[in-house]
Amino acid sequence: MSIPHELLFQHPASADDRYRWIAILNTVPDPWIFVATYVAIGMILLGFGWSLVKDIASPIHAMHLTLDRFGHGELSARIRSRRRDEIGGLARRFDVMAERIEVLVTAERRLLQDIAHELRSPLARLSMTVGMFDLENRDLALSRMRREITRLSEMVSTLLEMTRAEGDPAAHHFEQVALADVCQEIVDDCGVESSARQTRVNVAGRSRPVVPGNRELIRRAVENVILNAIRYSPPGLPIDVTVECDGGSARISVRDYGRGVPDDMLARIFQPFFRVDESRSHHDGTGLGLAIAQRAVRVHQGRIDARNAEPGLIVAIELPLSANVGAHT
Repeated sequence: MSIPHELLFQHPASADDRYRWIAILNTVPDPWIFVATYVAIGMILLGFGWSLVKDIASPIHAMHLTLDRFGHGELSARIRSRRRDEIGGLARRFDVMAERIEVLVTAERRLLQDIAHELRSPLARLSMTVGMFDLENRDLALSRMRREITRLSEMVSTLLEMTRAEGDPAAHHFEQVALADVCQEIVDDCGVESSARQTRVNVAGRSRPVVPGNRELIRRAVENVILNAIRYSPPGLPIDVTVECDGGSARISVRDYGRGVPDDMLARIFQPFFRVDESRSHHDGTGLGLAIAQRAVRVHQGRIDARNAEPGLIVAIELPLSANVGAHT
């Protein structure tokens, strides 16, 4: 049988020349088949690569645009990715960070507006008092000036205290704090204020919890709550301070027997300079006591809330009995 030359493929013989490999093809292969196959494989790989690049580049480009918007002051800009991979996780972490920054910046702007509003009144009264020196009653003018200057000094000191309370928690000195002893010490120190309001402060509790924290910050938080209760307590009625353990937390409850706070304003009483009754005299306080208490409690990973007791108001502070001291959320 004759074999066409183009269909015969021979392999070189073995080393001993005993064997030889010969392949016979039925048809001649078309070289364009190989070209088409390689082109198809190349197109598939190109499409897959383009899809992969687009899947990665598109969300990164969206994140880039969102970061630009956020950096230019649009604090409400969010990525809102639904991806479940690492890129989606990164986008969600950015959204959480942006939310926190927006809250902080908004709160600071509101605080600055409140400070400007609060400082305007005593400064205006000081200006009017200066004009009274031309009158005969200079002693009255000096007394009023001292009062306004004292108020301004207290306000500035309190604002600095708020800033320190939200500073780096790692910079605070933490120790084991006996809450019952701290509360009793505060009540003893507040004797002058309670006597002036014709009220008394009672400390009770069946347990003596000890919590990790900064003693001065905890003392300041509890003291501000007690002083606030004394300020708004009706004369002749007591103020009850209770120290107890509740699960994994220590709880300090301060109750007065006043008229309480409207339910829709309970959360707002912890805002700086907020007053339930705007007609109250500005000499009733700086309006920062409960705000400082809230910030000091947050440093210790605790919580503070208020509720009406009918009659009166209960402000409760919860602090963990064991915590990752120094962590701040």
